[in-house]
Amino acid sequence: MKHKFILVLLFISFNYSFSQEKIIKTNGNEIITVDREENGKVENGIYTCNKINWNIKIPEKYTITELTEIEKLEQKGNGEIKKNISDKSTIQKRIHLIGFALNSQNTFSAGLNSLKNTKKVTFEEHKKFTTELLKNSLSKIENARFEFNVSDVKIGKYKFYKIKIEGYNKSNNKLVLTQVYYNSFINEYLFGVLINYNNENEGKMLEENFINSLKK
Repeated sequence: MKHKFILVLLFISFNYSFSQEKIIKTNGNEIITVDREENGKVENGIYTCNKINWNIKIPEKYTITELTEIEKLEQKGNGEIKKNISDKSTIQKRIHLIGFALNSQNTFSAGLNSLKNTKKVTFEEHKKFTTELLKNSLSKIENARFEFNVSDVKIGKYKFYKIKIEGYNKSNNKLVLTQVYYNSFINEYLFGVLINYNNENEGKMLEENFINSLKK
């Protein structure tokens, strides 16, 4: 019998990037709302998710990524993941919450996995499994070198594990892209965030924006 093993990987964006986007803007007192099915809504530049009572500001100049594009990227990433997991493991479909991007290298994405009817794992087990999966998956990329930094962080009332990955061009040792994963068990869900950046200022802003969203 196959077990559902919750995978935190949203997609491997060292290989793939966002494309089509939807612009959400507010002008004066005008309110523009975008409904994202049952997963939340964007109003006045703020995304709200009622499933975990969370909201986050959409940064200026950033555009919301179409759900269909995120799903396409996840499918491609899942293809790589399947090469590194056993036949007894399956990839659970994620609940996509919000994604926004400045460009293909500076992005934010958040999603949920339900913990119901899944194999029970501890926080430490999940962190170890995810780290090993990422290392195995990224090791297949040619002419690239990756540095990992794994830590536990407390944000607001929640405990997250954070995986920071710096991807370098092996030929010239140039830093190409940084990925930061934040993951936590909240209510009946695994809450996961992925931040990509190739600009330190944008990366700092995206992380601070996320952290501040949980300190309210």
